[in-house]
Amino acid sequence: MKRIQEIRIKHFKAFQNEEKFNFRGKNVLAYGNNGSGKSSLFWALYTFLQSSIKPNDDEVKKYFVNFLESDTKTHQTLKNIFANNVDVPHIEVVVKEDNGNSKTYKIDTSNPPTRPENNGNDTSIQELNLASDFINYKLLQGFYRSSHKHEINLWPVFERDIFPFLTEGTKNYMDIIKEKTKDIPKRANGSARSGRVKSDFETSINELNTTIQTLLDGVSSIANDFMKKHFYENKDVLKVKLEFTEKFKYSDIKKGLWGPKDQNKRTDILKIKLSIEINKDQENPNWETLHRPQSFLNEAQLTRIAIGVRIGALRSRVQGTTFKILVLDDMLISLDMSNRLDMVRVLLNTESDPDLENIFGGFQKIILTHDLGFYELVKRHTFPDDWEYFKFHSSDLVNEAPVIRNDRSRIEKAQAFLADGEYDACGNELRKETEALLDKYLKGLNLASTGEFEPLMNKLNRALKQITEDKRRSFERAISTRGLPKATLEKLNSDFENDGTLQPADIGKLRGIRTQYTNYLVEQLELNDHSERILDETKDILRRIMNPASHASLVPLYEAELKKAIEGVNELKVILERS
Repeated sequence: MKRIQEIRIKHFKAFQNEEKFNFRGKNVLAYGNNGSGKSSLFWALYTFLQSSIKPNDDEVKKYFVNFLESDTKTHQTLKNIFANNVDVPHIEVVVKEDNGNSKTYKIDTSNPPTRPENNGNDTSIQELNLASDFINYKLLQGFYRSSHKHEINLWPVFERDIFPFLTEGTKNYMDIIKEKTKDIPKRANGSARSGRVKSDFETSINELNTTIQTLLDGVSSIANDFMKKHFYENKDVLKVKLEFTEKFKYSDIKKGLWGPKDQNKRTDILKIKLSIEINKDQENPNWETLHRPQSFLNEAQLTRIAIGVRIGALRSRVQGTTFKILVLDDMLISLDMSNRLDMVRVLLNTESDPDLENIFGGFQKIILTHDLGFYELVKRHTFPDDWEYFKFHSSDLVNEAPVIRNDRSRIEKAQAFLADGEYDACGNELRKETEALLDKYLKGLNLASTGEFEPLMNKLNRALKQITEDKRRSFERAISTRGLPKATLEKLNSDFENDGTLQPADIGKLRGIRTQYTNYLVEQLELNDHSERILDETKDILRRIMNPASHASLVPLYEAELKKAIEGVNELKVILERS
């Protein structure tokens, strides 16, 4: 499937020089302190995708021009402030296509935006834009920054973060709304039309208001189902209600809603009210409405609601393409560790839930954070086969460009130490990797980072026992009886192929069960032998290599043994991921 292979960004926002991000078609996790360029990557991707639907080239080129105080058309430029006037900013994206070839797209002041008509009717970037989602901390702030005396108005959140990503055909809802409300019908002399024309226009505005409320109802329904299943263990705890209480009116449209300085006006006259219904009794449901939830719910609860609404909006949209990205920028910064773990469980689908796979599985995920603990948490529960890791750093000197580097996996570090002859350091990295693999397998996401000490040899022994138990349970789940009664199943021990008392359909089912048993037994015996061998070899690696590397010892570490140890840890990883 199509994936972003590489992004090159030059003289755009924080990037003074050209920065190359080699995604290799994988998911991406990036850490960096404030001002190091994380959000610049977020906005570069957003600007690039949005260029595919901008109505004219100038709407894109304005972000790459030189700033001139005297020219208001340049005041939205995102050109790096330390770049010279002759420097030309650009955003360049390399896409690996379904056929394995790569195609490069570029926007700047000379290259046209990525609309299909500018690229030989290539709709790839437009499809990517319509299918993708960008979520940052500002989305969450909109759910709990209102004071107690005000109801939560989510119109600004929907205008900025949701409507632009809900689509109807090739248009997003924000463009549809603007098109229908940009002005009232007027005569050639500029006076307002009346009579039938005005009546038809008012009818179309009422239909738009109804459409928005219908959309909000759909978002609420999906959000409630999502939160109930994934946050509240299928219990009726709370429900979201979204109401378009202050709608588009003819008189407001007549005054103008979409001028450069009309954002605050829209917030005052348009309202999407968020209210929450709380169930006060699980045994006998008793729902009570909170009209100002920000005064009664904590940030963790409000964050769950915000994520639920955002997922509701995401699922309200028909996903007609597998080429899509999900970009998350510091969206969990205010949560404590337990609530972060819960959100990571959902976003990464650590428990292989089919419902979550349907929601998040097709996205190329890009997670950005300035919290090192959160970065390490996510990194610990992802794998380099599927993820690329970056670290951004900026100094206190504002005129210095950020430094960006790939954050190598422990196995990659071990290989580098081995190549440099740093054998003790190589062994230490292998031990850390083995600890992390076993913690994830034995404890799962919610307990892997608790810091409880357990000798590594004990973990290896427990892993072998747990693999055996997991195989048995998997065996029991995999063997289907296909709805046959016990008496019919017992005929597996006889010559059922020639049993005249059986129906042809039942003989076919028994034949399938026999094949299922045989194939599964052979597969599990092979896996069992492989698992025991690898775990035994890992124990040997621990005794002879990892322990001497971690403690003062006279046992020499030899290059060939370390190479074999690296191969062994990689095999261990495969075994634990498959189990």
